[in-house]
Amino acid sequence: MDDTIAFAEELEEVALQLSTLDPLVEDPADIADLAERIVAEYERLGMTAAMFDKQGIQQVAEWIHGILTSFQATLPEAILELLQEGQLFNWIELTAIALREPEELSHLPAISSELLSEAWPESIPAELLQQLLINLRTDALHAQQDEDEAAHATDDGTSDAGANPLAWDADIHPELLDAWLQETPGQIAEAARLIHVIAKGNSTSEQKRHAARLAHTIKGASGVVGVEAITAFTHRLEDILDLNISGYLNQGLGDTLGACADCLESLFEHLQEGKTVPDEYATLLADMDAWEQRITTEPAPTLYDEEASESPDELGNDLLTENTIVLPEFITQAGVGNGELVEEDAPTADIPRSSSTHLAVPMETVQRLLNLAGELITSTSQIAENAQRTLQFGKQLQQQDEHIRQMLDELSETIDQQSTKLNRQNNLKLVKPSDRASDFDHLELEGYNDLYSTTNLLTESVADSREMTYSLQQQIRQISDQVYQQQRLQRQLSETILRTRLIPVQSIAARVERTVRETCRRTNKQANIKIIGQNLQVDTDILQGLTAPLLHMLRNAVDHGIETPEQRQAQQKPAEGVIELRFEQKGNHIHMTLSDDGQGLDVERIRRRAIERDLLKEGQDLSEAEMLRLILQPGFTTREQVSDISGRGVGMDVVQSAVEDLQGLLHLSSQAGKGTSVHIQVPLTLIATNALLVRTVGNLIAIPGNTIQQVLYVASTDNISEDGTWYIEHQTQKLEVLQLARLFGWYSEAPDLTQGHSLLIIASENKTYAVHVDDILQPRDIVVKNLPTWLNTAQGVSGACILANGEVAPVLDTLRLLRNLEHGLLKSTQTAQTKSDKAPARQAILIVDDSLSNRKSLSLMVEQLGYRSITAVDGLDALQHLHSQAVELILTDLEMPRMNGLEMTQAVRIWPEKRHVPIIMVTSRSTQKHREMAQQAGVDGYLTKPVDHETLKTQLQKWLSTQLAA
Repeated sequence: MDDTIAFAEELEEVALQLSTLDPLVEDPADIADLAERIVAEYERLGMTAAMFDKQGIQQVAEWIHGILTSFQATLPEAILELLQEGQLFNWIELTAIALREPEELSHLPAISSELLSEAWPESIPAELLQQLLINLRTDALHAQQDEDEAAHATDDGTSDAGANPLAWDADIHPELLDAWLQETPGQIAEAARLIHVIAKGNSTSEQKRHAARLAHTIKGASGVVGVEAITAFTHRLEDILDLNISGYLNQGLGDTLGACADCLESLFEHLQEGKTVPDEYATLLADMDAWEQRITTEPAPTLYDEEASESPDELGNDLLTENTIVLPEFITQAGVGNGELVEEDAPTADIPRSSSTHLAVPMETVQRLLNLAGELITSTSQIAENAQRTLQFGKQLQQQDEHIRQMLDELSETIDQQSTKLNRQNNLKLVKPSDRASDFDHLELEGYNDLYSTTNLLTESVADSREMTYSLQQQIRQISDQVYQQQRLQRQLSETILRTRLIPVQSIAARVERTVRETCRRTNKQANIKIIGQNLQVDTDILQGLTAPLLHMLRNAVDHGIETPEQRQAQQKPAEGVIELRFEQKGNHIHMTLSDDGQGLDVERIRRRAIERDLLKEGQDLSEAEMLRLILQPGFTTREQVSDISGRGVGMDVVQSAVEDLQGLLHLSSQAGKGTSVHIQVPLTLIATNALLVRTVGNLIAIPGNTIQQVLYVASTDNISEDGTWYIEHQTQKLEVLQLARLFGWYSEAPDLTQGHSLLIIASENKTYAVHVDDILQPRDIVVKNLPTWLNTAQGVSGACILANGEVAPVLDTLRLLRNLEHGLLKSTQTAQTKSDKAPARQAILIVDDSLSNRKSLSLMVEQLGYRSITAVDGLDALQHLHSQAVELILTDLEMPRMNGLEMTQAVRIWPEKRHVPIIMVTSRSTQKHREMAQQAGVDGYLTKPVDHETLKTQLQKWLSTQLAA
């Protein structure tokens, strides 16, 4: 602001010097001397303007200086005539006033009037006048911003928060703000689209009126919520659109309108991201002011007017509207009125809109529905598991009934034999009555008859039980069928909810196109982007995760790939470059390919820069694919000069990180002089997926099915062992076999290569591997739960899932695990162990805590550290475990039911066989009093919750080594 005032004072000095000169001198020598002084003043004015970086004033001063110089030698009297009429100093005085009073816009028309006066020997070029007005308007906006910052700093001592015109009023009603945030993005997108059509000169009068109405609506709504920047910008746009601008579009106004449309969308994006106005905001405001001044003061071009610019088709449409034929809705929605087919990727405005009713639902509600659906999937799976177990139990019950029936048959047969024997003896007594009656007791026969009757009744009861068991099994089978039907419906429900999270690729098309246009304007290049697959529906998280890296790659494509128009024409290429963005769905993956027809990646330049950064050694051989992947290293750039687009060290590593977060793959390809292609593959969704359950060294692990290429059984004859490393031959490739347990640092015996094994074929960006696990279980639908930071310590684990039996299994991030292995962040120890080698027993850690979550978390951490965990719910339960098995260390809570940690410690310390076991207390009590009580009871270590991974590791190593030394 101080420089502006100083320059205004210089202008006033020049104007004063010129106004005090006497234009009525008559002596030729005096006339020549006076003309020379005037020329010198303008020369000084031009130099002063250049020193203060006022290009518009400098250019006008140089234009007038040129006129004066041409008259100085031949007709100096003309210079004095201009001085006498005030032409030489009036505009300077008005310019000085405009600089001193930047908020007053009425000075600009007065300056234009002075410079457009017919008294000048020749008309001022329109671009000079436009540049002058732009500079003055820009200075005014900067001055206003400085005043706002100073005023805010005076109020509360800050200068950033309150100075941003891209912020709504603090006291705005939340419901009003929510309505504005929901409606405005669509209005801005449609207004920007129409303005681009207008800028190209292809618009109809109705489109122009609709764009002006949209600008008016956005202006009014933004003014209500207090967003001043958008209000002022749309006000200028509305003023321009209300004018007859057709004749000015090809004179530069079209480019200005296109830039304004992009800036309007950027304004709302910056508002959402909490940023200030875009850099081009003030310049475009000044441009619109200058164009409005020019259009309203200059006579309209006679080349053509707006009415005459209507196309024959439009005129025909106007005639047809007088006798409109009302067609049925199914005909009007078919889109065949003009006889043209609608392409798949046509803009939304050209696609007939559906008549179905839509309801706006917050994303948080959809997320909650999805979480509930995930819980239902888990619950239904558990019910199905229980039903299956009950069915198995019914089968066991049926087998038991069958066994009882067999035993009853044997008993019945024995009773029959005994009864037959007694009957025979009875008959013999009847034939020989001389025998003593005491030899046969009739009561014994009756007893056998009663036993026979009871056995028959028991047999009938077993038969009835068998029928009931069969009926029970039938009922359980029906329940199982209903549960499976429920699972199917639940899966459909989840898929339906997931579809509510899907948005078309078309939703980011405008932003993608705008990024290309803005980058082209900044780099003075020409490029056109073609988006294929705009109607593809993509998960919200996936598309949002891809947007930022995509925009970065688009800037790279223009800045690094596309050549300047002169370079392209020299290479027999069209002046305008072509960028193609393709979206496809293949199976359970989304494939995004970005390609351009530019100069391609300079492999040798990449090599030199990699050597400079010690990423590569001199003479080291790399394949072309490996060389290209060097650009994914953090901070890698091939630019020597830093700009706002490139050269800042924020390179493709940002894209790589974003793709890794989405559990995707990134591939690069390039051809010198023909262009570069970036291919990204990401899963359909990160929330619900189908996973294959595997077991390794007793641990259950869920591996997402979309990362597994194949489950392959390898016969013993296909196993290859070289230098202790296991390989297999697969599809003419020699694949290294990795043991999943050793990737996690778990000890496992070397597999017996004399037998066949089932392996998982998994590929990273660079290589394909075969992964060995102990057991491959059935695939299941799972819902991935994110882990808290303190629990997510294992490399290559993206989350956890709850299985049908209630167990928790980690979900493997296979791609990240393999990347860490390839980058040396992870090691798999492939040792040549034989089957006879004995694995050292893992040390047992007893975890005592009444909280299930604490027991689970400590158990997981202990298992990750390579120990075997044993859990107990309280001190009494812990003593029972100590009685039955050996334990190397105890982790115990302080407060527990039945027997607390102090009581348990005292009991252990008086136990001769167990008194040497180290005890570490893990509790939320952190006072000195509790520490002293623990020490008196015999506790060795004392930790407060929550316990981090490294602290627990240090304590375990300390006390276990102390025990070994003892």
